[in-house]
Amino acid sequence: MNPPFSRSIFIDSANFSEIQKWNATGVIDGVTTNQFIFLQDKIKSKDYHKTIKKICTEMHEKPVSVELNNSSLTEKEMIRESKELSELAENIIIKIPLIPDTVKSLKVIQALGQLNIAVNITLMMTFEQMVMAILASRTLPKTTFVSLLWGRSQEDYTKYHSRSDFMAKYPQVGTSTEINSHPRNIIRCAHDFINEGGYDNVKIIAGSIRTAAMAGEAFAAGTNIVTITPDKLTAMLFSKRTWETIQQFDEAWKELSRRR
Repeated sequence: MNPPFSRSIFIDSANFSEIQKWNATGVIDGVTTNQFIFLQDKIKSKDYHKTIKKICTEMHEKPVSVELNNSSLTEKEMIRESKELSELAENIIIKIPLIPDTVKSLKVIQALGQLNIAVNITLMMTFEQMVMAILASRTLPKTTFVSLLWGRSQEDYTKYHSRSDFMAKYPQVGTSTEINSHPRNIIRCAHDFINEGGYDNVKIIAGSIRTAAMAGEAFAAGTNIVTITPDKLTAMLFSKRTWETIQQFDEAWKELSRRR
């Protein structure tokens, strides 16, 4: 699959017109979706598979991540759903949630690797979760994606891991570390872990990007891919000073044109 995703932007959307618009710009190298995105973009359940196929056709060989829809399914059921989704198009990537307190997700990852189905392991909030996802996918035959949810990771630290009462309730997790205090630290450490381990097939995605500034910070931290919604993509183009400069230059041309 090309490009190699050393530095890429994916669009986080199920809105076909937005995907088509941004795909024509040459900026995006893939698409990510999940159940919540389909709901936000007002896709009906009867149109679910049709919409996925349409997006995959538009993106051609570029990857389109589609998430498993029910974390309560058994391993066999998750594998069956993965096979059904992967048969919709050749460029589909199966998003597997890293489910806490069970090895179910890890075993599904291994099974899909044996079936030569590409995966995107998602819903990670901590460095330790990233390590588990990286190790589970390091020997898979295809390029594998591991997704840290940047905005939600910040919430995870603020709401839970920074609180002593939470840590007392989950002593086996351990006290909060500097690494998990900010997603940029998690990205940097995960990047080092991949490089030092020689796991070249694993690419880091930063998702749950709430602002254009977050996207820039994620790239600066070393993430391979930022996946971002259409409105935040547009925001990445914005600078008030750029607008002022454009207007100044346009006015200068008008003035110049009046001179004979």
